[in-house]
Amino acid sequence: MYVRIFGVNRPDLSRDRGGMLLDRVARGGINAVIFDYRRMVYTHDTFQIGTLAGRVASRLPAGFPVAYVLGRQHAGFVVTLMRTLTRKGIITEPFASHRPAIAWANHQIALTRAAAIAGRDDPAPHARSA
Repeated sequence: MYVRIFGVNRPDLSRDRGGMLLDRVARGGINAVIFDYRRMVYTHDTFQIGTLAGRVASRLPAGFPVAYVLGRQHAGFVVTLMRTLTRKGIITEPFASHRPAIAWANHQIALTRAAAIAGRDDPAPHARSA
């Protein structure tokens, strides 16, 4: 799933929209998420970012791939998200543009499917340490 976020993004919007997205992922059929933050302005403080990341991490299965497409101004926001998700076993990776992010997500999905066919629970994914 590719999620492009525009405009000012407040913590209450992140909570509400993030909840809807996580509900959709929980229903199945989504094997990776790519967040494109390049056109987003965030108003979150560090605590709010950490809280958001904790909520996301608690609802995604370990090994789930999450890519971030970001501009330089989003680095602090995304690094905080990535650190929390990675600690919970979520696979994360940052990108400057969407095409490499999509290719990475497709590769992670292929690894997971290959591991399932081979009968392994763990596709031995790399979890980026932010």
